[in-house]
Amino acid sequence: MRKFRTRQGLSQERLAAAPGVTYSESQIGAVERGKRTPGAAFTEEIERVLGLNGELKELLPEIHNDFGPKWFRPWPGIEAAAHTIRTSEPSLIPGLLQTERYAEQIFLGEPGVPPDQVQKSVQIRLKRQAVFGQPKPPMYSTLIDENVLSRPVGGAEVMREQLAHLLSVMKHPCITVRIVPLAAGLTTGLLGAFEIAQADGSPDIAYLESSLTGEVISNTDKVRALSVRWDALSSMAHPVNVSEQIIREVMERYGD
Repeated sequence: MRKFRTRQGLSQERLAAAPGVTYSESQIGAVERGKRTPGAAFTEEIERVLGLNGELKELLPEIHNDFGPKWFRPWPGIEAAAHTIRTSEPSLIPGLLQTERYAEQIFLGEPGVPPDQVQKSVQIRLKRQAVFGQPKPPMYSTLIDENVLSRPVGGAEVMREQLAHLLSVMKHPCITVRIVPLAAGLTTGLLGAFEIAQADGSPDIAYLESSLTGEVISNTDKVRALSVRWDALSSMAHPVNVSEQIIREVMERYGD
């Protein structure tokens, strides 16, 4: 919605004031920030005003059913609308860069999870990766702690495949992967994974993850604090060519 709105040069205020719109500026803003889940009536009204033909409505099934827990559902849409995404990951390969088998092992690690839920979660994760196939994919820059490469998630075969995939996606012109070395010692990056998304016409939005849940954050001060943390970690990370060599060396240690 933000993408189509800004493409027409409309602010949230002007969209709310447009003829035929019965929703307030705050309601429109809440949807764009991921704080409110849009329903069919809201979506049809916005589409009518913006002159769309189902581009938003076709996303409703994914928003309401296919993107996992309620607290996570807004985030894939935020990723898709972003022009820049920055991530920090202290424990795992980032979700947008995971292979199917690596992702499956992660979800299998949840105690008592049903097999059908594992497969659903894996497909949700893989579906998010379509963001890189968009006509204008976001510039994606991730910082991965070096210990992630040595954690044998799923065993040697799964890890070799995953690291080979990581090397492959690093050739994408919009994807940058850098490794934060163990020599950096205790860093703020070890406190938890997070992402920061930037999109035209709206404030930055972040996703903060814990061991039990996650949170989409639009509070300006909190997002700014995460951005400062990312910049600090970025200053410690290896350049891309060195990071690539480290990944290759660890992959070779997993054997053929």
